[in-house]
Parts: sequence; structure tokens; C-alpha cells
Amino acid sequence: MSTQSRSAPLPGPLSGLFAPARVQATVIQIATVAMFLLACLTVDNYATASNIASILYAASTVGIAAVGLASVTISGNLFALSLGSTAAFASIIYIQLSGLGVIGALLGSLALGVVFGLIQGIVVGLLRCNAIITTIAASSLIAGLATAFSGGRTVLATGGPSWLGNGAILPGIPWQAVIFLVVVVVAELLLQRSRTGWELRLRGTNPAAAELAGLRTRRVVVLSYVLAGAGAAMAGALIAAQSGTGNMRVGADLDFSAIAAMLVGGVAISGGRGRIIDVAAGTLFLAVLTNILLVNNFAYEVQLMIKGLAVLVAVTAGALLSRKKR
Repeated sequence: MSTQSRSAPLPGPLSGLFAPARVQATVIQIATVAMFLLACLTVDNYATASNIASILYAASTVGIAAVGLASVTISGNLFALSLGSTAAFASIIYIQLSGLGVIGALLGSLALGVVFGLIQGIVVGLLRCNAIITTIAASSLIAGLATAFSGGRTVLATGGPSWLGNGAILPGIPWQAVIFLVVVVVAELLLQRSRTGWELRLRGTNPAAAELAGLRTRRVVVLSYVLAGAGAAMAGALIAAQSGTGNMRVGADLDFSAIAAMLVGGVAISGGRGRIIDVAAGTLFLAVLTNILLVNNFAYEVQLMIKGLAVLVAVTAGALLSRKKR
């Protein structure tokens, strides 16, 4: 009787939430809610509209970049390390094109990210070059082009703040958070409900078998880099819209922040496994954690150490859960 009780599965939906493939994401979601509620109870004025908005601003830019990066990692190509330089160049382009209006400037920034992502995707996906070396080289190239384009100076916007930078749909819910939500929903549907997403995951799980099966492995790798470039460019444009400036310091830590959010959310570093909704959860977890440390006056170095520890724990947990799944 005692043996039966120990081996009894969790009831209903809980069995799926705490399965080896989902337990990390579930724990992160619970921890995010618990941290936020605890902070509301223990930190004065924590649940104000302005503080919630600051959490969502931080989560939106990092989260959009992390969503694009996740497609690269799920495809089995580890990381794209050119997100920061792409975001910086995109911020400069956004400010330069701000005279065209918010939509025109945003489309110009996205076009830049798509072009850079396409080039990297062709080099990695079609020419079969090493993904890490390619994106490091691309980061250097993009940074050089951006510096030459801007003359190494900070570009300032003309006119007042736009709805994209400082507007809110409701108190505490900025438009940038709405854009982040739309990006998450679209990307989740693409990866979970489309043939492209299926091919992307299979390519990450077993590249050789996917190619032998006749799947469009090269095309989906190229697409993953296009999505990563577009995500980084959009993140840079959102930062520029909020600050009213564009320069090479924008997105300085975007590469690590996006990688951290993705891995904490449960995307497998080896490829083939992970969901966009979990990337969003990982992003919110780190945004809430960073905000709590900030309002409690922890030094920036301490924030970096804790964020690094969170990534280390996430990677270790993911490796252990992968072994248990096998």
C-alpha cells in the first residue's frame, strides 16, 4: 500500500507541469509569482504603477531579444553573440529615422536586423560555418559599421517622447509590454503549431536525422538567425524610443541578459527543446529579481553575480533533468 502511494502519479494537469521536460519552467513561473508577492508585502510602495512599469520595460526589451535568440538555440546552434551590436546599430537607425514617425523608424530598425540576421544565417546555415565564431565576427563587423555610421557619437532624437517610448495602455502597463506579449504569442504559435517550428525543433534534436528525412534544415537555420536579428533590432529600437538616444552603449549587456532569460526559462542549450512562453517566464523572473535587488540598493556587481548564479543553476538543472528524461 505504501509502495502504491509513493509511485502514484500527480493528478491531472499537475503531471504535465512537473514532468521532467516541464518542471524547470514550472518552478520558474511559481518562483516569479512568489518573489513578486513577497516583495509587495515587504518592500514599501513596490506594487506602484511606476515600479511595475519599470519591471515591464526591462523585461520587454530583453524578452524580445531572448525570443529571437531562442529560435537559434532550439535549432541546435547554441547562441547568436551579435545581439548587442545589432541592438546598438538599430538604436542609432531608429533615432536617425525618427522624423518618419514611430512606425517608419521601427520598420527601418527591423530591416537592419533582418539583413544582418540573414547574412549570419546564410553563413551558418548554408555555408556550414561555426555558429559561435560567425556571430562573434558579425558582432565586431556590425559594431564597426555602426561606429562609422554615427561617427562614434550619441545620436539624439528631435521632438518629445513618443507613445512607443513612454506611452502606456493602462497605468503600469506600457505599450512596450504589449508589443512583447504580441511577439511572444506569435513566436509561440510559430514554433508550436507550424511546420517550420516542427522542423526547427527536429533539427535541434538530431541534425543528421532531420537532414536525411528531407526536412528544410538549412532554411530553418537561416530563418532562426533572421528572427534573432529582428528581435535584437526591435530591442534596440525600444530602448532608443524610451531614452531618446542611440549609441554604441545601447544593448551592452543584451547578449548575456537574453541568454540568461532563455536558459532560466528552460530552453535546452543542446537544442531541440524549449518553448517561447517559458522564455517569457524566464525574462520576467530575472526582471523581478533584478528590480528587487535594485530597490533594496544592492550594488550592480552583486546583481551581476546573482544573475550569473541563476544561469548556472538553470543550466545545471537542465542537464540533470535531461539525464533523468533519458
